[in-house]
Amino acid sequence: MTIYRPKNSPYYHFDYQYRSVRYHGSTNCVSKRDAEQFERDHRREVATGRKEKPSVTIDEGAGIYWQDRGQFEKNASTTEYQIGNVLRLIGGTTLVQDIDDLTVARMVSIRRGERAFPKRRKKKGSPPPRLVSAATVNREVELLKRILNFLAPRYRVGEVEWKRHKLKEPKERVREASPQEEASIFAALREKEPDLCDLVEFALISGARRTAITTLLWSKVDQRRGTASVHTKGDEWHTFPLTQRMREIIANRPKAGPFVFTYVCERPSPARGDRPRRLKGERYPFSKEGWYRKWYRALAEAGVTDFRFHDLRHTAATRIARTNGIQVAQRLLGHTRIETTTRYAHTSDDDLLAAMENVEQSRNSPEQGDNGMPENRRNTHLRRVK
Repeated sequence: MTIYRPKNSPYYHFDYQYRSVRYHGSTNCVSKRDAEQFERDHRREVATGRKEKPSVTIDEGAGIYWQDRGQFEKNASTTEYQIGNVLRLIGGTTLVQDIDDLTVARMVSIRRGERAFPKRRKKKGSPPPRLVSAATVNREVELLKRILNFLAPRYRVGEVEWKRHKLKEPKERVREASPQEEASIFAALREKEPDLCDLVEFALISGARRTAITTLLWSKVDQRRGTASVHTKGDEWHTFPLTQRMREIIANRPKAGPFVFTYVCERPSPARGDRPRRLKGERYPFSKEGWYRKWYRALAEAGVTDFRFHDLRHTAATRIARTNGIQVAQRLLGHTRIETTTRYAHTSDDDLLAAMENVEQSRNSPEQGDNGMPENRRNTHLRRVK
């Protein structure tokens, strides 16, 4: 290799001869490895007389994808997070042309064995650690596929049989809180954790996501019109009406900052990178996960198992769909596609039995004759038999 970096230049240059002809110039690469690959590509083009697509590392390729497309996606923050995982698992200096089935299989294997959140000191009542879900791994593999497909017209990329690496995802979770479980949960929260109790009840009625409720702003609540707007996935605002009970919850919340739902700090804590210092007795907005310990402790006291905060959203959607139909549930949850709503609103055996009994009762109504057949139709049938 005849790669060198001139003085006062950030880029490596190449300089070699082929059949008594000298070829030299800048590779425009700051990495020696990338520059060496550039020279190999250049030598191949000179020897064959055929210009081939240049090489690029996955780090540079992901950067190109982010600048041209990723940052403009609806879930750009999620895409950025997933890109970080892809680069960490594959290695940013890996050339995209070297990414093959073995590379992707290794990425899937490592990611599948990781925890869903960073390791930290386990506290009493905190949720047990869980592995990264198959759905999360599949989404990150799909992102890698999108990046390589995006780069393919301009750069050399490896060949991958993507279907081989898709993990089987579990069936859609079906979990609705029963009236008894609901009463037990609120009994455990009402006296000890009144602030969290309000947040949970608001979630159960509105069907809104956890983050949407914890970040609900006073400026997005219109008590006169009886509506509230929450920030949802896709960087959009979803507006829904407030019931009388929801109005009461909001009206009784103390105004301690821009957020509706806050809590009283029980123990002081020093400043961190994501938040300022906290003082005992002062009110602060709910963090993303800081209140999980109290939530799981309340579930334990209530004797409720296998129940997540997101199941409150499932419960709200199922109850609305049961009494008012799937389209009303779709409007409540703010879904653009009704197929998404069907994953939240579930039909139980009791719902099916009640529907079947309603049909049975309609067949045996007084307006119908023997065997549940209307009188005029029954006579017609008998005449045909004769």
